[in-house]
Amino acid sequence: MVDTNILLDWLLDRDINRTKSIDKLFAATKELHVPDVILVELAFALEKFYEIPRSLVSDNLHKVIDEPIFNCSRTLFQRALTEYSEHPLWSFLDCCLLNYAELQNVLPVWTFDKKLINQSNKRAQAPNV
Repeated sequence: MVDTNILLDWLLDRDINRTKSIDKLFAATKELHVPDVILVELAFALEKFYEIPRSLVSDNLHKVIDEPIFNCSRTLFQRALTEYSEHPLWSFLDCCLLNYAELQNVLPVWTFDKKLINQSNKRAQAPNV
């Protein structure tokens, strides 16, 4: 399993020695698990900490989910990335949440996030209690 820092080093080449170690790891391993939470954290770090534009965040996330060595929730993240590109006001987490709920057949997502409610085609709704 890999953590967010491994992926950040791999994508951003932050340290040449670590990048070499990561390349060796990838060459010696048949499969590495990437938990969903790591990809969400990766998107957040790229966008908020490194201030990378959304289009490049999306490109970097595609690089991860398209890499055959990684075992990850590809269907979820491919769908989430499509919406992430289509809805610039939504966070990557919002996109993942809506698609996770849809894939698990547990819609609607109950929320008080008005923008998400208004733009999600009733996939997100406010509780009326």
